[in-house]
Amino acid sequence: MRVAKVQIEAPITSFRYPHFLIGRQAGFDMPPPSTIYGHIASAVGEWFDPATVKFAYQFSFQAKGSDLEHQHVITRGGQSFKWGTKKYPVSTQAVVQPHLRDFLFGCRLTLYLDPPDLAEAFRHPAFCVNLGRSQDLASVISAEVVELERAKGAYLEQTLLPFSMRPLLGRGVTVLMPRYIEPPPDREPHFSRYIVLFELVYAGEVSHTNRLLHYEGRSAEEWLVDPSSPPKHEGVRRGLIFHSFVGDEDSVAGFR
Repeated sequence: MRVAKVQIEAPITSFRYPHFLIGRQAGFDMPPPSTIYGHIASAVGEWFDPATVKFAYQFSFQAKGSDLEHQHVITRGGQSFKWGTKKYPVSTQAVVQPHLRDFLFGCRLTLYLDPPDLAEAFRHPAFCVNLGRSQDLASVISAEVVELERAKGAYLEQTLLPFSMRPLLGRGVTVLMPRYIEPPPDREPHFSRYIVLFELVYAGEVSHTNRLLHYEGRSAEEWLVDPSSPPKHEGVRRGLIFHSFVGDEDSVAGFR
């Protein structure tokens, strides 16, 4: 399977939980699929059909913190005022409110994309490269086309997994993430459940205690792996689980 492999680095980034606005803005530890869609659209230069692209990724960061930001809370004005002899109505008024926002430091994203010709878009991105908010500037380190291989064993770490793998996995954090946000003007959001996995877990035919659970009667496993990834125990390579922006997520990942 040929895919685009894009390596991106960003000194600072943040992926805010969409349902927390006031008081503290907590963030995801990994980019949601909707952020990946926006990242690809920025490179391509237009909104693309979300059904035409599949993605997998590995994401890491060096540290996590929070910083104070100003939030301008705008409300309807309730009083008129005078300037000289003329009276003016007040339509809006605003107050400045400090709040804490989480951020990630020293971020690195390895993005795998199907179709592979998206590598060309990242070599010459249409818009400024950022990861997260518009001020979270990023750099494309490399963009190439690689051939993935199928293997009986693999390892998974620092990646996003479909929720359908939860019965096989005792590690990782279950999260509800924005999967896809429709283009303007409606911008209707769609959400899905995922597993954020940072720990190293082996899968398939690997003799290690730290591995996916195996149920009797489950068919033999075959994994898509990146042959250029660093080898781990018994020489296995990084396994990749591909996601979609729309449609049946589990049928894309191959798990039910």
